[in-house]
Amino acid sequence: MSEIIRVASRPEEYEAFGALISAYVGWCRERYSSVPWLVERVFSHQALTKEIEDLSVAYGPPNGRTLLALRDVEVCGGGAYRRLPDGSCEMKRLFVLDRFKGQGIGRRLCAALIEAAREDGFELMRLDTGDLMTEAIALYTSFGFSPAEPHHDYPDEFKPYMVFMERSLRDDAHG
Repeated sequence: MSEIIRVASRPEEYEAFGALISAYVGWCRERYSSVPWLVERVFSHQALTKEIEDLSVAYGPPNGRTLLALRDVEVCGGGAYRRLPDGSCEMKRLFVLDRFKGQGIGRRLCAALIEAAREDGFELMRLDTGDLMTEAIALYTSFGFSPAEPHHDYPDEFKPYMVFMERSLRDDAHG
């Protein structure tokens, strides 16, 4: 059984992406249970509540794209990218529901996000993730992302837990 990857365009698709983000936040709370303050403060700093209210603005044309992976009619994963002020783009909220992990869905979503951003004319994709997100870091590294300077201003208390990466979109040699 395989899934299809589709660009979100309808309100119910952005709503499904919002539900994935909520599941992601819960997953982050579990992963960072040893530092419970971190997840709440990082997502508060990122204005996550406001982001979820305006997903189609934050991650829809012309600012970016949201992709959903569907198996039959069920959303099993998703991710997005958005334009940054310097003209690069940022991959955000790539997540696959637990029961679908280990099936290559995250890899296919990552590849599709990179290709969509390239098609939209971006030449550089950035991202940040948590230091304990070892699976995500390995995935991003396999797609040619490498360590980078922070592209957002985070409080110093967050920085030991953050990993910043970037990748050129000018070539197709990775992934």
